[in-house]
Amino acid sequence: MEKPFEYRKRPLSHQELENIARTDPKRAKRIIINRKSALRAKEKKKLYTCELEQRFQKLKSQAAQASLQVNLLQMEQKSLINENSMLKDHTKLTKQMIELQESKKDVIRKEIKFYQHFVPTQMCGTVGGNMVNNLIPVWVNNSSMAATQGLTLLHPVGQLSNQTRLPRPQALRQ
Repeated sequence: MEKPFEYRKRPLSHQELENIARTDPKRAKRIIINRKSALRAKEKKKLYTCELEQRFQKLKSQAAQASLQVNLLQMEQKSLINENSMLKDHTKLTKQMIELQESKKDVIRKEIKFYQHFVPTQMCGTVGGNMVNNLIPVWVNNSSMAATQGLTLLHPVGQLSNQTRLPRPQALRQ
């Protein structure tokens, strides 16, 4: 059982077309026009197929380039994320160092204020049996000088300051 739309007529031969042209010229003319139209449609279809294939190849190459570019951008993104992380760590470390320096400055300011309280009382006095007429320096960086005198100064918070030895104000009044 054949379906009607699957049935194809065989094309008319050239002689059959001439016979039809003699008997029914309008029908022959219509057949010729239909053949030409079918040829144009086939050519148009081939041209369209070629254009589609060219577009497909072009899009395929663009997709490959885009994929490559995506890979490069992903690598760049990872690099930037790593760099950003390193910069954040560096910034955090720098902030911590600044805070540490600020706290050291505060401690030094407190020490300076603490020692400035004793400056007026140290104008005249004796140190190690010698008369001192001038102002005794608040900071004595040479710890051996204070150590030879046998005097140490306590840090304002109650601990010995690192490598800083100064005469006590009580010892100066002796």
